[in-house]
Amino acid sequence: MKKILTLVAVILVVAASQAQTLQSLFDKYSQDERFTYVTVGNGMMNLASAFAGKQKNNKEMMSKLKSIKILTLENDANSSIMKSVIQELDKVIEAGKFETAVEARDKGETVHIYYRITGKDNADMLIITKDKGEFSLIWMSGKMSKEEIMHSFSQNGKCDRKTDESNDNVS
Repeated sequence: MKKILTLVAVILVVAASQAQTLQSLFDKYSQDERFTYVTVGNGMMNLASAFAGKQKNNKEMMSKLKSIKILTLENDANSSIMKSVIQELDKVIEAGKFETAVEARDKGETVHIYYRITGKDNADMLIITKDKGEFSLIWMSGKMSKEEIMHSFSQNGKCDRKTDESNDNVS
């Protein structure tokens, strides 16, 4: 019985170590010529916060971001590369325990925004846009609380959630 439990534990550790992470997804496709890749590091984020405008909330939010990474693929929605990237991303979102903040669909374009809090006020936000010929993934990472993330989707500090379900009730 101990051998079986040990074997199961080893298999789980190996499977977990091979699971795709968000960083490994970006690493895998950032060098692929079919993709456009942009990264904005901490230094540029600090510079951007200096020019964020007069609103105090914009400056505070910009100063808390550590990085922004963008990965874009222009290809047919039915292409094998597009399907593969989306399948991999779905696995990363599930394994990374991201929560849905916003889902929207309009005229063939979908937007999904996910977030997760890891550790004390370490947050990741994913913005995924898909249409017939383009897929974009934006990953923002910073030192923000759940409340600060939700405030970024709101006006007057109240979260405005719009989902496909609410749109389905409108004919």
